[in-house]
Amino acid sequence: MKVGRGRVARALELLMQFSLGAILAMIFLLVVLRYVFHTTIIGGNEATQIAFVFASVFAAALALRDDEHIAVRFFTDRMAGDKRNAVAIVRWLLLMCINLLLLVYSVIWIRQTGNFLMPALGLPQWVAQVSVPVGCGLGFAYCTTECLSAIAAMAGRRDS
Repeated sequence: MKVGRGRVARALELLMQFSLGAILAMIFLLVVLRYVFHTTIIGGNEATQIAFVFASVFAAALALRDDEHIAVRFFTDRMAGDKRNAVAIVRWLLLMCINLLLLVYSVIWIRQTGNFLMPALGLPQWVAQVSVPVGCGLGFAYCTTECLSAIAAMAGRRDS
């Protein structure tokens, strides 16, 4: 694994762990406050949902990095090296296109709706919505890296 890529992945893993820990702590606190003290934290549910969204985004990016995204590999697992690499390149290119389109359209979406305020927290919605372009940008970067690796592997076999 490349050093820079490993550091980014480790940072994502730490952010995901922190988000999940924050979710667990917040849910526990909200339950205790509600059923023991008959009160709550205003905006606690929204904050928990935002943390869940960011944890999901980081997990999705890491799944792409580890090639654990949704894929049906029944036929590709039975292919020879060059054919398998060619299909992998096409798969990574398609995933790159999907992530790039979602990135572009999410920026447009945030520009149109991001300044509206969340009801309980009073924060602008872009605080939560920014998770979409962040996740798609990370996904695009990981797909690009994997696609270039597959192209290099295919070129390396031809040179040998």
